[in-house]
Amino acid sequence: MEKRSTRGIARLFWAIAGLLLVAAVVTLVLKAWPLIHPQAVEQAPLNPACDLRQGPCTVAFSGGGAVVLAIEPREVPPMRPLRFAVTLRDLDSDAVELDFAGVDMNMGYNRVSLRADGTGSYVGEGMLPVCVRERMRWEARVLIETPSGLMVAPFQFDTYRTGSSASEPSREDGQ
Repeated sequence: MEKRSTRGIARLFWAIAGLLLVAAVVTLVLKAWPLIHPQAVEQAPLNPACDLRQGPCTVAFSGGGAVVLAIEPREVPPMRPLRFAVTLRDLDSDAVELDFAGVDMNMGYNRVSLRADGTGSYVGEGMLPVCVRERMRWEARVLIETPSGLMVAPFQFDTYRTGSSASEPSREDGQ
């Protein structure tokens, strides 16, 4: 009789432990979700004329203000150190981050916190992962923490795998 009650207590213990583990995981996901996927009060429209490989690009918000993004080196090679510079025009900011996402492929979490350089710009360094494709389409989202909430400025660009013939785009393809 004692073996049965011991087994019952052990099962109850493991059931409670399992439920506590599930509750802890759910709590962590709910707490981390806004950090990974923040909600924006305004998102600027994508500037189709922008080509970060040619130089800095500007995106304007409909409510006023603009963001200028520059990436160096301009070839934006994957798996190489990159320097980022963001300049805000007519926007007050508490913090600025740069989030990179594959347009048609999940490339994981790629976010860089930028620091104010004292001239009204925010700078930082980071690296993009290499993709199995020769050409990868990215969206860089400038995340701007403002007193009224998060504002997002999107920029799209391509990277080319090192050593591929596409790493030096021809002039005919407009790049």
